[in-house]
Amino acid sequence: MHVTTNKRWFWIGPEGAAREAAAALLGGPPASAAPRGAAAGDVVLVHAQAAGGALQEFAGGHAFAAVRALKDVKGVAVYVVVVVGDRIGTQMARFCLADGVLPFDPATGQLGRDEFGGAARGGRKVAVDSLLAKLEPQLAARGESSLQRLLRFEREDSLLTRLQDPETGLFDGPYATLKLDEEWKRAHRFHQPLSLLLIDLGLGERGDAERRGMLAEASGVFLNECRDIDVLARFAPTIFLFLLPGTGQDGAEVLARRILASLRGRLASYGEVRPSCGICSVPSSEVPDRRAFLGLAEACLRRAEASGAGGVCTSWQ
Repeated sequence: MHVTTNKRWFWIGPEGAAREAAAALLGGPPASAAPRGAAAGDVVLVHAQAAGGALQEFAGGHAFAAVRALKDVKGVAVYVVVVVGDRIGTQMARFCLADGVLPFDPATGQLGRDEFGGAARGGRKVAVDSLLAKLEPQLAARGESSLQRLLRFEREDSLLTRLQDPETGLFDGPYATLKLDEEWKRAHRFHQPLSLLLIDLGLGERGDAERRGMLAEASGVFLNECRDIDVLARFAPTIFLFLLPGTGQDGAEVLARRILASLRGRLASYGEVRPSCGICSVPSSEVPDRRAFLGLAEACLRRAEASGAGGVCTSWQ
């Protein structure tokens, strides 16, 4: 295997046999510090099926968002642990530019060899933007998006099931990250407006049955407001992400206010709700990259929530 540990190694994933196999392989337990603090020379192992825990430190809250964020730290090696036979996990790890994939066999309790190990073999690390720049002309010629290209690796129903949120039926997990990259690159290349909405339902404390009912109602509102070209995903337990290609500031704000009004009406039977929305639009001199794009939308959402009454907060006001 190509993993080396000059300093520390970190684990993001469930306790159990896979973590124990990693500890045996790497010669000791993982560092107790938060994985978000990994630095040059450190190694991070991310289980493809990780949930909660340390993932809450990363925007998106899923394994592949963590990989992408950690790969932005120079000198950190990131490997994805996948259960043997999980081809989707392997393909997603490739797209997120992980340094390699370590197959875990539950039957033997062993971690296998790195499946693509580009960094360990001395290969040049390619930035996400550079990778997409090389891929997109080929994909455009075929009329394919990055997600559609992934669909060709597996049966469509298998991949869609992996990318869907079971409670709402909307996309979740890596999908939002994939599409944010794709739409950001397209907007930048063709000098088109792009808006990002983050909507928090503001449900408060609810029982499971009531919460599920409210999520279903909210999903109906969102789907009614979506165009075919829009991207809609469940970004966090009560936060939903809208990507609006070709939509600037005015159109995004009009849509956000209409959605919040619809949510208040649809959810009125459940008692008081205070949905909030943060909006960021490009082009903007304040948004140099997609990380700032998402960060500004999140900051606007927090400001809207802090008002106590919900509502809309934009990055330009």
